[in-house]
Amino acid sequence: MKKVGLVFILLFSVLVFQGQVILTNGCKQAYIDILSLKFADARAVLQSEKASNPNNSYIVYLENYIDFLTLFIGENEDDFHFLEENKSDRIKQIGKLSDDSPYKKYMLGNIHLQWAVARLKFGEYFTAAFEINRAYRLLAANSRDFPEFVPNNISLGILHIMIGLVPDKYQWVLKVISMEGNVEQGRAELSNVLQKSKTNPAYFYLKDETLFYLGFVELNINPDKEKALALLNQLNAAKQDNLLISYLVINILIRSGQNEKALDEFDLIADRTNYLPFYYLDYLHGECLLNKLEPIAARKKYMLFLENFSGKNYLKDALRKKAWSYLLDGDTLDYFHTLKQILLLGNDDVDSDKQAEFDAENQIIPNVDLLKARLLFDGGYYSKADSVLDRINLTVLTTDQKLECYYRKSRIADESGDIEKAKAAYLQTVEMGKNSQRYFAGNAALKLAGIYESEGNLEQAEHFYRICLKMNFIEYETSIHSKAKAGLKRVTGKQD
Repeated sequence: MKKVGLVFILLFSVLVFQGQVILTNGCKQAYIDILSLKFADARAVLQSEKASNPNNSYIVYLENYIDFLTLFIGENEDDFHFLEENKSDRIKQIGKLSDDSPYKKYMLGNIHLQWAVARLKFGEYFTAAFEINRAYRLLAANSRDFPEFVPNNISLGILHIMIGLVPDKYQWVLKVISMEGNVEQGRAELSNVLQKSKTNPAYFYLKDETLFYLGFVELNINPDKEKALALLNQLNAAKQDNLLISYLVINILIRSGQNEKALDEFDLIADRTNYLPFYYLDYLHGECLLNKLEPIAARKKYMLFLENFSGKNYLKDALRKKAWSYLLDGDTLDYFHTLKQILLLGNDDVDSDKQAEFDAENQIIPNVDLLKARLLFDGGYYSKADSVLDRINLTVLTTDQKLECYYRKSRIADESGDIEKAKAAYLQTVEMGKNSQRYFAGNAALKLAGIYESEGNLEQAEHFYRICLKMNFIEYETSIHSKAKAGLKRVTGKQD
């Protein structure tokens, strides 16, 4: 008995020194709460877990996940510098785990990856690149050492997608540091984890996280509306008490022109008191109300976002949309007053903020009817948008406004399923606007190429992708050209 007792004491001492991973039901619940943005609930569970298993390294890993999402969603720079101090202690504690544990490199790699993504939000690009490389090394090594360890494939899948999105001109850097991966590989890895989370109860706690990442990929990376919509049923089943999934559902509905359904979703999450403050949802709510041409209600949501959000992205665009709301009310004085504020707030890292900055610098005032048609189209109110365009007197429009009118007609025809009409209208827009500084002709060429690609006419698809890439315009150029490059790569099978 004494020997048994001695062995137990020695074993306990090793565990205390090395740390341990105990994936209890409490930890799994905390994981689900964190991905639902119910941080108060998650912290309460983790506090109880600490009392029961104070050396459980999985707890500090989950605490890091809370910090990451706090920074990623809130974008508060003071929080970033304060929470960053936690990283080294967590790395140290997890580093005590035995190399025989598949959780060691997995958790270390994830912490580096999460902090890398957070740093990108705050402009620390060099350190972020270093941490991404370190995360890749750890997760790739873990995949080799423990090929059956399912959670690892979520992080590795995300990394492979990130690597696949690196622009062609920087691919040589990846080769130098031996990082490999592509979007389809990452998609497949995430899909594999999702399938396992549905069929194996041990991995059920990973389902919402994997579903969110897959949905985010379909929505933002080479967007495929059909694939995103196909995920909606699964997302709708998972969104109950999960604000992050609700956010994704709203995004998909907005992007697919289902404005009324998106507004219904906002009604379902009207009470967000139990969740991490998520003010970007107020910005999106403003978008939906503006698309419905409800300027006063939209303006209130934009003001809520502007007053509470502590980050720098989308502030300029929110001010531009707030200015539009005044214009829809016929108030040009407040329109220009709000436009001036754009130059004083936020940054222009995202395309919509760049466009807002351009409008403010050039004191651009849009044609109200064209603006209404644009907003109604974005909301999926296609027949109403078409009716607005039909009432416009083309003779009083400028050249760029006429170009926009043809472009809006082509987009409506495309989204309404009248493909032949859309082709003709897109072609007319391309020919009219090939020398314009506006984005209409460039995006028309991109959309036309996409139609031909879907029809299997790769020669015409290549032709219009190349036309798009030859055009120089100010608005959304980075986004449109990157999509054209990806399209050209698909239809030709080679880098351009």
